[in-house]
Amino acid sequence: MIEEVRLKNFEGYENAEVSFTEGLNLITGRNSAGKTSLLDSIVYGLFGTVPGIENKLLLSRRPTVRDAEVYLRFRSPKNDSRVEIYRRLEIKHGRVYSVDARLLVDGKEAQVESLEDLRRKVSSLLGVGYRSFNWIVYSKQGRILEILEPKKEEMDTVLGISLLQELSEQLDQARKKLSRINGVDVETEYRNLVMYIIPSDEERLREVEEDIQTISKEIEEIKRELTSIESPATPILFQKIRELEKQRSRLLEVKNTKRDFLSRYAIEKIDSIVNEEAKVRDRLRKLIDEIHELEERLNEKIVENASISSKIKSLRQHLEQHQQLVKEGRGVCPTCGQTINILTLFEIISREEDEIANLEKLLHQSEEELSLLKKKLEEKKKDEGESRERRERLNALIETFRELEDREKNITRLVSILEAEVNSMLRSLNVSLDVKDPQLIEKISYLIPPPEMIQAKKNKLDELNSKLSNKIKTREDILKKLEMEKLRLNELEKRARAASIASALRDRIQEVLEKKRESILKILASRALDILNSMTDQRFYHSIIIDPQTYCVNVHPIGLDEPIPATRIGGGHQTLISLALRLSVLYFINFRHLMILDEPTYGVDQENLQLLLNHLSSLGRYMKQTIIVTHHGYGLEEADNIITVYKDSSGVSRIKQEL
Repeated sequence: MIEEVRLKNFEGYENAEVSFTEGLNLITGRNSAGKTSLLDSIVYGLFGTVPGIENKLLLSRRPTVRDAEVYLRFRSPKNDSRVEIYRRLEIKHGRVYSVDARLLVDGKEAQVESLEDLRRKVSSLLGVGYRSFNWIVYSKQGRILEILEPKKEEMDTVLGISLLQELSEQLDQARKKLSRINGVDVETEYRNLVMYIIPSDEERLREVEEDIQTISKEIEEIKRELTSIESPATPILFQKIRELEKQRSRLLEVKNTKRDFLSRYAIEKIDSIVNEEAKVRDRLRKLIDEIHELEERLNEKIVENASISSKIKSLRQHLEQHQQLVKEGRGVCPTCGQTINILTLFEIISREEDEIANLEKLLHQSEEELSLLKKKLEEKKKDEGESRERRERLNALIETFRELEDREKNITRLVSILEAEVNSMLRSLNVSLDVKDPQLIEKISYLIPPPEMIQAKKNKLDELNSKLSNKIKTREDILKKLEMEKLRLNELEKRARAASIASALRDRIQEVLEKKRESILKILASRALDILNSMTDQRFYHSIIIDPQTYCVNVHPIGLDEPIPATRIGGGHQTLISLALRLSVLYFINFRHLMILDEPTYGVDQENLQLLLNHLSSLGRYMKQTIIVTHHGYGLEEADNIITVYKDSSGVSRIKQEL
């Protein structure tokens, strides 16, 4: 029995709380007030979904709403426990999801692994599943008459007959599967196994066994070769020999470079260049001394010429003074002031003129000597520059040659070290070969395989091992396949016998199914007629008949010779018969606790409306709790609980309740 429902932002409701009682719960109100939404909340609270309605339509459309909540409490008809369900819807990324769900039984939290797990637990506590609830317990608006022409699979499910039908179909499928394998019948498959498949696999197995033996022998042979030739020192020895050959090649290259160097400069030995460099060095030293001496003589000559020039200048000044005295006729010395005889004055002038002439001659000779010194100095400096360049070239040649000699010595020393190491390793391997033999690498390759050859053998060994593993796996696969095929041979006859048994069982179940359906439908029809007659004191029909093939309902009215479809009688009677059938089914599945009807008077004319409502009020005799939605306002006096739904000025659905 549903006891309480609380809503938040569910469809047109903002916040609502409603209580339900035993007996008739009448939900009344104008169209679009929110009556059906209240029923939707019951279905959603119980099962987490409403048939034919997307979750996004269950959320209030007010712009600020981001989530909705439904709380539902009911008494379990199974054990009278108090069951509370809490569900929440939430908008995520533009879509609406069920994000939270809780189940409490007698106030204690029950563990729920998933929404589907919650639905199973609620169905168990309620005593009816989701499908039966929405087909029989809850009749939606305009669909109460569907039971007069129901879907066969729906009714089979509600009545529990679908299990037998499914079993019959499964047996038929099993028969088909047992009688055919991969689209081929059992007899054909048996013949293929005996004549073709098994002989072919046995022949292939023999071939694989021969391949395994051949590969195993080849592997053992390579292993023996590797055991005898493989040594940790072998790769190092070949590495040392290759390094020795490399250094010998470098040594030969250096010697050839030295020879080409001497040939290029047309010398036999570097000693001639060293001697020549010494001679040039001595000559350069001598030239430097000579230049130094010439520079000193040149400086002396410059000083000497300056002194002569100064004397000539001074004598000329005196001569000019004495000549002036003669010209003036004075005999007084301008320097000392003594009286000079004119004859003496002439003698002085003559002596001064001779002395000036001698000095000028001497100056001329000295300047010629100075010019010769300068020329000789320039020649010596030129010789010095040429000698210095020559010495630098010779030093460069000597340095280059000595670098080559140093390289030759270093390489020669390295070659000696490598030869000693190789010779020692050869002795340790008991190999009698000359380390200086230019064909050492070729000769030792005949005695000791090189690392490349050893690695090639290892690679070959790995390849053979891989090939052997594949062959062994192939053998195992063939053996398993043969085993399975031989087992299949033994099973084929069993399959044939099983197919025959499945066919017989299917026929028997179909026979039982038809009889059971016919028996159940007779019981349902008889009980439905009794319920119909108890709901009204009038007797309109001899019988109600349900077609066992289609579940379509026929009635036999009093006064007529033959039954007619129930869909051909009046709307009020159709509704009453539909209610009687639903109650009959609920009695059959032992569910007498709840019926929900949404606008059951839909389509009934005004003349029969009050009569139908009076009949509906008698449902309390059959159901512990009935919830009926109507907008007509009739039947209020018969209701145990009146729930009025209306919309306020803002368009929000509200509830007013009268118990």
